[in-house]
Amino acid sequence: MLDKMMEFSEFVTKFHFDGHPIGTAPHEVIFRQNKSCVRYFEPVERKAQPLFVSMPLINKWAVFDLLPNKSVVKALVDAGIPVYLLDWGTPKDEDAAVGMEELCDSVLHRALDRSRRHARQRWDTDVFDALGYCVGGTVLAAYCGLYPDSFRRVALLAAPIDFRHAGRLGTWADPETFPVDRIIDNFGNFPAELMGTSFVWLKPSTTPAKWKGLWERFEDPKFRETWSAVEAWNSDNIDFWGEAYRSYIKNCYFANSFFADGWPIGARKADLRKVQSPLHVFAADHDHICPPDAAFGAKDVWGGAVECTLLKGGHVGICLSSRLTDALTKWALAPEA
Repeated sequence: MLDKMMEFSEFVTKFHFDGHPIGTAPHEVIFRQNKSCVRYFEPVERKAQPLFVSMPLINKWAVFDLLPNKSVVKALVDAGIPVYLLDWGTPKDEDAAVGMEELCDSVLHRALDRSRRHARQRWDTDVFDALGYCVGGTVLAAYCGLYPDSFRRVALLAAPIDFRHAGRLGTWADPETFPVDRIIDNFGNFPAELMGTSFVWLKPSTTPAKWKGLWERFEDPKFRETWSAVEAWNSDNIDFWGEAYRSYIKNCYFANSFFADGWPIGARKADLRKVQSPLHVFAADHDHICPPDAAFGAKDVWGGAVECTLLKGGHVGICLSSRLTDALTKWALAPEA
């Protein structure tokens, strides 16, 4: 027992100072704008249309590439799918005025255009499928509502659309009790520390369970490696672009705008009813951040055909699961209907 305690202490101390390498899959950056970039992951042989991926705006992109044997992007590339991943980047104080209009009409729009140009040169195609994860999926859906013909097919993973079913986050984000204007007016961007604390209190048992699990399975080197990769990602949250966050909270959590007449972005409204591209919604059955009903609500407002798949897992843990990579690969490789 004493030896285990000493080894445990040394492991935790080393992790605290050195962290763990994540996001190591080979790729190149083909586009940059302000803090955002497109990361391109190339397969040996193309067996499907290129896939444009919109990652969350509140975390770093490497949740899709935590370990070589637990990597969403690697699994997709190994299956022959060129992946163009939009890394929204880390906003700074000077980015507080960036709103949803700039993120959709400038950043995402230009990132997709640059990806199309690259795919035309590299693969002789500019027809893309799209995947959005978490709030990156919500923003991708809004983009589709503004530009309905952008993608051949769309998939959303753990992406809230119907905020009537947002769970405890929806209860907290109440216009009577959540002072979003005061927060953004004073902080500029929504602080990563406040976001991280919110997620801890969303499910307080997660923190002691994390350490208990590490202690109980400490002798397993594979478990230690996975634990380190997840913890390295989870402890490195980023700020949320200020004005974009204000719009997100008011138009999604407060007003559930997708179920009204659309999310107002600039002078237009993102109306999902205009989108005819087929949609596949993936949700995790133990997701306390985006409950399945919040994700599957897309079927009630999406203009095209919608298919829903419930996978076993949680909001983050699903990204480590072969169930997800198998399902996404099958979807991406399926012939167009």
